[in-house]
Formats: sequence, structure tokens, C-alpha cells
Amino acid sequence: MHRNSYSLAALAAAAVPGLVPVRTTPIATPAEDLDVAGVVGEDARRVVVSSPASTAAGLRLEKDLRVADALTGSPLRGVVPPVLGFVKLPEGGRAVISQAPAGRPLMLEDLTSSSALARSLGVVIARIHTVPRYAAEAAGVESFTAPALRAQHAEHLRRAQQGGHLPAAVAQRWEHLLADEELWDFTPQFVHGDMSEENLFGSGDRISAVQDWSSARVADPASDLAWLISTLEPELFDELYAAYREELPTASHPRLVERAQALGEFAVLEWLLHGLDTGDETIVSDARGMIEDLDRDLAQLAREEAERTYDGLQG
Repeated sequence: MHRNSYSLAALAAAAVPGLVPVRTTPIATPAEDLDVAGVVGEDARRVVVSSPASTAAGLRLEKDLRVADALTGSPLRGVVPPVLGFVKLPEGGRAVISQAPAGRPLMLEDLTSSSALARSLGVVIARIHTVPRYAAEAAGVESFTAPALRAQHAEHLRRAQQGGHLPAAVAQRWEHLLADEELWDFTPQFVHGDMSEENLFGSGDRISAVQDWSSARVADPASDLAWLISTLEPELFDELYAAYREELPTASHPRLVERAQALGEFAVLEWLLHGLDTGDETIVSDARGMIEDLDRDLAQLAREEAERTYDGLQG
């Protein structure tokens, strides 16, 4: 069942000794079946209450908690807000009360205007990727092999091709990427799995909190970089990636950035299939628009390459 901010504040008061709520703030989340509110106590303490409105939301929340708990002994403990208490819900499951993240929700504009903030994010992502695999698996996250992940992308491509949803140039590009053995010869690592503005907080020039670990898994480290390489200016991404590499205890895969670019493109393919599977024409139209943009970019690259070849012959 759904709960309003006042009900969530009452849950916080029941779970956290001495907390007397004086103000609440609804917090929008991408998950429609999770109610979240910020609560300020009369002693100025700030907490966040999360209450699942469905069994599925409850399971995601429990996974988030298991992973966050496993990270308390890692270098990430400073960016994972501690849990302050729980309240069992009458319909089953439990609400969670956590310390409010320091800083404020990260906006893309903040990231694009600060190389220091971008470098801080690079450091945080590197620390995520160096969480020991045994610790991640002990928290119950799924673990995937590199061949399995590659096969998953290939299956998505096959479905889209069979449905006639892809321009020839785009399909050929993606086939070529998936046929590249070296590109997919990597060691899976612990990843956040849903790295985005919604799950990051910033304070000044540093990333102050990372939340929602419900998509965490042992998988392709490029997945946590894919959204950044497709949104940041190249120079700023280079700053972030330099900080990422400096923080890693060992060298990164030599083609990690190239694979991140590929995963950014494959995300559009997954978005298209999601729209088709759910019958959401808005999503389908959005995905098709992005695929058409890629098709135009590929055509432009082909023209430029042809011109360079012609000029070389003339010289």
C-alpha cells in the first residue's frame, strides 16, 4: 500500500529513538511502487524513509540493504548513507530509515561544469569496481560471465533484426562490435548497475553519496561508464577516466572505454525492446529516434572516410 509523507514521518519516529518530525518532503523516485520522503527532526536531524508499496519493491529494497551493508567495511563506506532503523509493515515487508545523504542530488549541469566533481565520480566508480567479488556475491548479487553478457547483447540484436527495427548500417555496426573477440575478453567486476543522476549526490566538488544498490551485480565494469561517455564532453570524460584509472590497483582493460561506448549504444536497443515488450509507443518512438540519429552519424562518418580516401588517391 502507498503511504503519504505524514505516514512515512510516523514510521521514522517509530524507528529512530528521539526523532520528533517537524517537516517532511516527498522525494520523487523512478520506482512507482516505492514511497520515499525526507524527514527533518526538531533537533535538525535529517533522515530518509523508504516504504515499499508492493512485494517487488520490498525485494528490491532488501537487496539494496544487503549490498549497502556489505559495503560498510569497504572504501565506499563514506558514500553509503548508514541505516538508522526499520519498521515492520502490517501488510508485510519493512520500511527503512536511513541517514539523509550529504549534499544535494547531482545534476548533470553540476558534473559538466566541474572537472573536480567529474574526477571525484571517477574515483568513486573505481572503488565500486574494486569491491572484492566474494564480498559482492556474499551479499547475494547475481554474477555474470563475459560470454554470457555478450550473448545477451547478441540476443537483443537478433530480436530487433528479426522484427525489422534496425537500419542496415546500425545492425552491421553492432554485429561488428559483437564479433570482436578482444573487446569482450574482460574480467567481470562488481558494478552499481544503475549509475545515474538519480542515484548520486554531490557536495561541493566531490561525490558525497551513492544510493540504490538494487541493480548491483558482478558484470561488465563498462556498464557504469556507459552513460557518462555518452553525455559528457570528451575532455571531461577523459578527466573522469584518468581519475578512475589512477584509483584502480591494477590496469583497466585496454578497450574498456570502447566497450562503454558500445554499451551506451546497446542501451538504446534495450530501450527499444522494452517499449516493444510493454507496448509503450512513446518509448518505442523515443528509441527509434535515437537509432535514426546513430544511423545518420554513421552515414556522415562513411562520407568523411570516403572523402579522405579520395583525397589520398589524389595526393
